[in-house]
Amino acid sequence: MGWQRNFLYPGVFAVVLCAELVALLIAPQLKAQSQLVSVTFPPASSIGAPGRTVGGGQRSPDCVNRDNPSLTVLAPTNNVGTTISSNPTLFWYIPRTKAQSAKFMVLDGEENEVYETTLALTGVPGVVKLSLPKTVSLAPGKTYRWVLMLECNSEDHSMDAYVQGNLERRELSVADKAKLAQATQPLQKAEVYAGASIWQETVSILAQLRHDRPSDPTVIAAWKELLKSVKLDAIANEPLVECCTANSGVNGQ
Repeated sequence: MGWQRNFLYPGVFAVVLCAELVALLIAPQLKAQSQLVSVTFPPASSIGAPGRTVGGGQRSPDCVNRDNPSLTVLAPTNNVGTTISSNPTLFWYIPRTKAQSAKFMVLDGEENEVYETTLALTGVPGVVKLSLPKTVSLAPGKTYRWVLMLECNSEDHSMDAYVQGNLERRELSVADKAKLAQATQPLQKAEVYAGASIWQETVSILAQLRHDRPSDPTVIAAWKELLKSVKLDAIANEPLVECCTANSGVNGQ
């Protein structure tokens, strides 16, 4: 009987080895599938919304590079930056410009100034960010207007180039809060925020990932997918740049 046991060993070994090879081949696929996310932003009505690209400055065509892409806010098609934060982070693409500084303002629904600061423009062109300080507290359920103005001529602001948009602080639904609590990876959190139509948190997560993992193909694909979903393909390949140190600001509260 010993010869029978010895005869069976190679077969058993082959079965075990085959099973291990299958496991090694399948495991990465399962892992990849478990990490698959789709970071696309839901369509939004853009009727009556302010444009997301450069405005004004018509008397100073050399203030900014007029070639595409132009001065652009990273926002949904309706230019309403939805957020759950009282002091969110905003993103713009700033083209090559002769302006060395920019003025940024946030106004409430009655056009009262909530926040104002001057930014030193360095490192552009590229995608830049600005985080509202903790002294600013956007109220839930209210809409605010912001303006970013490139100061091209300190004596004649009609030559400045500017872009504007809206900010709206919202609350997550109970269901979305549950999904967020279950998300273990940043990309999964971004997917939850996008599905809930919360823009600022979605783009902030992906921008941070792109900064931290610039060569990660999954991150690059997610970033491009998000911008394509809001028709910002033209700036999807633009670099993230360190820029825009704000002064202390005024009227922060």
